[in-house]
Amino acid sequence: AMVLSPSSSAATIKFFLSFLKSSNSQAACTPGFSHALKLSYNTIVQDNISVGSETLTYRYRFGSTDIPKATVGIYTALMDELSSSACVLVGQPSPPGATIQFQTELLDKNFQAVQEVDVVNTVTKLGRTVAHTRTDFLCATSGKKLAFSSHIKYMPTGSRLMDWIFTSRRAWDMYMAVMGPDDNLPVYKEKELIADVIRNHLEFHHNGRATFNSCQEHVNPFGAMHGGCQAIVMEQAGEAYALAELSCDSVLLHGIQVGFLSAIRKSIEVVCETIGTEDESTIHVRVLFKKEDRILSEGKLRFSIA
Repeated sequence: AMVLSPSSSAATIKFFLSFLKSSNSQAACTPGFSHALKLSYNTIVQDNISVGSETLTYRYRFGSTDIPKATVGIYTALMDELSSSACVLVGQPSPPGATIQFQTELLDKNFQAVQEVDVVNTVTKLGRTVAHTRTDFLCATSGKKLAFSSHIKYMPTGSRLMDWIFTSRRAWDMYMAVMGPDDNLPVYKEKELIADVIRNHLEFHHNGRATFNSCQEHVNPFGAMHGGCQAIVMEQAGEAYALAELSCDSVLLHGIQVGFLSAIRKSIEVVCETIGTEDESTIHVRVLFKKEDRILSEGKLRFSIA
């Protein structure tokens, strides 16, 4: 993709940060899942952002106390957050949209040894109603591709006023001048992503069933459960199910695909079931998020014995 001039790049990054600030100040999103991912306005590392005409790249570092190592679910959550931002930047601005489907495929089984990863998000198509993105996860030192993702989003917000604000740079600037937050956004407590933000709210039952209690830590700026959060919950629930079904001590998630049918708020039922097996060491798992027998999201995950 074409690289922007330094002045254009700086202006685009400035707009990106204003978008983050506005998103992270929404009452429905305090602190929101972007905070847990360290991609909120207060936690993102501004010097690690670079932009092109159709790309947003962010250098993400694992190894902290809160996010000690990568998982395929975390990669998927990073993609969901950053590729959505890439769509906004390419349109400068465009609506943030709602996810229809995304997927991630692992290429390097030793990916967890890489602590600095360049998350390269490319907008392959940005239409009035649907956007397509591709995300590559590259080792920051060698450039080796560790995994890749694709993302399909429905762009309109459902509000004519908000769509006008999101598609007009002048309207956006006016909105930020009048309604935009000041620089004193609240700083929230840091928590360990998997143990505190996810597992503390995931209650396992039996026969591949669990309950996830969604709260303010898990939502997007619109107050619904963040798509990336859903991917990590599916990974955690699916992994526990695969361990039991394969009768082993450790499994590796090779791929995840999630389809979104309805917004999720509050508690949901998590149901895992076997789609099929390739051999004695590989299992395909379906993970359903349900509310009163209505399917809200469906994930398909492929695990093998590590």
